[in-house]
Amino acid sequence: MKGLWYLIGFLTIILILINNPKFTSLGGFPSKSSGLNVTRSTQKSLQIIIIINICLFLLCTILYVLSSTIY
Repeated sequence: MKGLWYLIGFLTIILILINNPKFTSLGGFPSKSSGLNVTRSTQKSLQIIIIINICLFLLCTILYVLSSTIY
């Protein structure tokens, strides 16, 4: 359970860093390079995935706290 919690938290952080609106490509390099092509639809779907990951992280946190108080 704790490993899944760490994995979801790490994945959420990575997705938030990828979704940085200031940069048009990965790592802040100019858009001439072969970076990520970010369109409106991919950005919206990435934001939906981030929201789902945040909800899963909060759910895992609640379940982890409840299971640790039982034992």
